[in-house]
Amino acid sequence: MNIDIGEVTAVIGQKNSGKSVLTEYLLTQMDRFIALDPNYEHGPPGASAVKSPEGVWRHWMEGDQRLVARDSRGALTEERMDEWVRAVCQLQEAYLLLDEMHNYTKATYCPTVLKKLVKYVVSHQNIGFVFGVHLASDIPSDIWSQIDNFIIFSYGDKWDSKMQDASIPDKRVVQELDPSSYQFLTYKDQLGGESKVRGPVPIPDHLS
Repeated sequence: MNIDIGEVTAVIGQKNSGKSVLTEYLLTQMDRFIALDPNYEHGPPGASAVKSPEGVWRHWMEGDQRLVARDSRGALTEERMDEWVRAVCQLQEAYLLLDEMHNYTKATYCPTVLKKLVKYVVSHQNIGFVFGVHLASDIPSDIWSQIDNFIIFSYGDKWDSKMQDASIPDKRVVQELDPSSYQFLTYKDQLGGESKVRGPVPIPDHLS
């Protein structure tokens, strides 16, 4: 599955199902990215830590374009997440990873900066937005309606309403996936799009 700039990609799955390992693998394949990483789980070889939203442009202009946010002020609160996303929205042709997005969203609540990101910035400035959540219900409707790529790991026995209503072919298979298998279902939301079980997740060399 190709995850291109100008697309929105959701990585969904229960804890310890392989989401973080896949995310780290994806970062090793990207040349231009900024990762917002609340749990400090990501840091592929060659990536640099940037300590403030203002530093994003300085790094970028100096050719340092594989960046992991390490906010010098501490935890990545919603207010600080907003500042980082606004900084990334000034760039073009890059990926933005927002891990643990459910820290900042609910089914009925979406920060304004994320609404604008998915509705305007992604397509107009070729920003590839990749985010991770535990459940489809963690994704607000403003973002759900804009998703191009679904990557779904083991989901447990029960559907939430968003997953229940999702028009994803063969989605039931994710209820049968073993969380320890690191397998996942992929689906690109386009005419004639098909879903496919893939995996296990390729473990990057620096994690093995």
